[in-house]
Amino acid sequence: MDDETPPFFEDALRRAGERAEEKLGRPVRITVFTHLDERMMAKLEAIDQEKFRRELWYTHDEFKDKAGKKDFMCIILSVEGDPTAFIFGYDYEGDPEAYFIDELATQIEGKGLGKILITLALIYCYELDYRSVILYTEETDQIGRQLQEFYEHVGFKYVTVDPALGVVMKYDIEEKTLTALYRRVMYAEGGPFPPYLSKA
Repeated sequence: MDDETPPFFEDALRRAGERAEEKLGRPVRITVFTHLDERMMAKLEAIDQEKFRRELWYTHDEFKDKAGKKDFMCIILSVEGDPTAFIFGYDYEGDPEAYFIDELATQIEGKGLGKILITLALIYCYELDYRSVILYTEETDQIGRQLQEFYEHVGFKYVTVDPALGVVMKYDIEEKTLTALYRRVMYAEGGPFPPYLSKA
C-alpha cells in the first residue's frame, strides 16, 4: 500500500462529511451532482447572491449552461438538510488535461468548509485523470477576504493576471502533494490517517 497515493473519491467524500461534522458539531451531508434540477439551481443562486457582489452573480440561464458542460460536477455541502456550501466545475476548454473550477461559495466561513470542498474537487479531478486544475479569482474581494492567499494555501500557484478574468491560478495534480493536502484538511493536526483509505 502506498501512503503517497490519494484515497478513492468515495472514501474522501465520506471522510469529508465526517470532518465537516467535527468542525460544525451539526449533521452534514455532502452530495455530488453531475446535473442540476431547477430547485437545486435556485439554492445555488441564493448562496451565490449572498456571498458575491452583484456583478459576479450568475443568472439562472448561466447556471444552466454551465451545468451542461463536459465533466460538469457540483459538490454541495448541506448542514441539517440545508445547502450551505458548494463548488462546481467542468472541463477546461482549450486544454483537455485541465479542469476548471468555476465557483466555490460557503455561507459558513472560518470553519474550513471551503478547504474541504476544494480538496474533494481535486481528488475528483485526479480520478478523472486530469493533470491540472485552473481557476480565476481576485487577490482580495470586496470585504477583504484574501482569496488568492486562500488558494495558494491549498497548493494553487499564481499564473497571471488577466484584465477580464482576474487572477489566474493553477494546481498541478501530483499524487504526493494531493495526499498531503488531503491529510492536512481532512484530519486534525497530528491525528490518525488510516492507511486503508489509500489506493493500493
